[in-house]
Amino acid sequence: MHMFGAKARILDLSSLDFYRKQLNDFLNAPLGRSFSTIFFIWFALSGWLFRFLIFATWVLPFAGPLLIGAIANNLVIKGACPACQRQFFGYKNQIIRCTSCRNIVWQPEGDFFSKGGRSKSSSTSDPQIIDVDFEEK
Repeated sequence: MHMFGAKARILDLSSLDFYRKQLNDFLNAPLGRSFSTIFFIWFALSGWLFRFLIFATWVLPFAGPLLIGAIANNLVIKGACPACQRQFFGYKNQIIRCTSCRNIVWQPEGDFFSKGGRSKSSSTSDPQIIDVDFEEK
């Protein structure tokens, strides 16, 4: 059973446009203008404005590139081709082929973005075994 029921709204761009229009209409009304003015005065006088500016000035320039790098490394896979040992790299959500022997070295399974949502393959083979057919002359 779903937590919000069958009629739960899916947050998409059209609903964001609706909420943005409602917020703009509220802020253009006299009550909205006075609310935003009082909020800004409280934000500035309580010290939160300066805390935010100090955080944005001193912490984000150092933490931003580290966070972007960590996210980028989580989305990338690299390794060596099992056939020719040439290095490969690419995104985890795409099929990756070796540039020298053109073998598929990575193929995503199931839904990439969900934790544990990867579907189990129907084959019963061990993932460490490479099936190779030989031809005798």
